[in-house]
Amino acid sequence: MALPSAFRDELGDRCYVTTDPGGFVAITTVENFESDAATLLEEVRNGLLPESALRNFGVNSSIVAIDKQGRITLDEATRDHAGIRPGAQAILAGALSKLEVWRPSRYGTVRGEDAVIQPPRVWADEDDT
Repeated sequence: MALPSAFRDELGDRCYVTTDPGGFVAITTVENFESDAATLLEEVRNGLLPESALRNFGVNSSIVAIDKQGRITLDEATRDHAGIRPGAQAILAGALSKLEVWRPSRYGTVRGEDAVIQPPRVWADEDDT
């Protein structure tokens, strides 16, 4: 999978790939991953989350190399999690500190749900005088 050129410099030569329970794959920088891991570890130490949260985070994440053309390889289990077939199209969506990789039909579903859950504001900009 080719990564957008705008993100390649920030990612460097490695990034983390995580299967998200929402049915997509998240791609993040090593720094962001380490920060998220430290936060999670602190929450487990403080009793806010069970120890299994650390296991789930680790098992569902892997570090991958980015080649000179800005591509990464998603293994079969990761592609299966997101419902992406080899050679099929995928949607890359920016989500602040990560990229999300979606099967197009799934992305269409969640974007439609986003509009229902958080409907866009409609302004009544008629003459206020």
